[in-house]
Amino acid sequence: MKITRFGHSCVLVEAGGARVLIDPGVYSRGWESIATPDAVFITHRHADHADPVRLPAYLADRPDLPCYVEPGVNEQLIVPTTAMASGQQITLGQLTVTVVGGLHAVIHPDIPRVGNFGLVLRAPGEPSVFHPGDALDVTPDDIDVLCVPMMAPWEKVSQTIDFVRGVAPRQMIPIHDGLLNDDGFWMIAGHLSARTTAQFVPVRDPRPWTVTRGITL
Repeated sequence: MKITRFGHSCVLVEAGGARVLIDPGVYSRGWESIATPDAVFITHRHADHADPVRLPAYLADRPDLPCYVEPGVNEQLIVPTTAMASGQQITLGQLTVTVVGGLHAVIHPDIPRVGNFGLVLRAPGEPSVFHPGDALDVTPDDIDVLCVPMMAPWEKVSQTIDFVRGVAPRQMIPIHDGLLNDDGFWMIAGHLSARTTAQFVPVRDPRPWTVTRGITL
């Protein structure tokens, strides 16, 4: 398996003979250079996860590229997409993507909650990965690598620590860090490392990170 980050919550996961692009948003850079992913997945409608300008253009140039979205995303992307449902399993090669959750975390009671789906990726003999989108209320079992949101208007560190403990991954990599400077990033990374059993892997550059099941990198 390889995981490549493109900033904020955008990652490319390569496993099971498939290449899956997740959440290419406005704070992410470089994902447009991925010529032929097997599918795009969008966890929810917010622009930091679904760029309302670059993503429609990217999909329009690739009319045969499947794009699986939380249903609310269809209201802002004027291109064909496929709505997902919680509990659904999508198979690409030997990779299975399981859709979990349903609602975005609470930003403030005055702000209506939108839909949000987490994604669990599994392939035979390879590490499992969980990308939660913008929610901390679903904790799937048997996760090797957790994409952990670092900072958001809906999040505080104590919640994130409890979330990581609930998922209990072997390793965690940062996502949702587009609004953090280096000082804030490492402060939160320190809390997560000190108060959970998962190894924090600070993947920030747009380069592949190879993950091997059963081996701590």
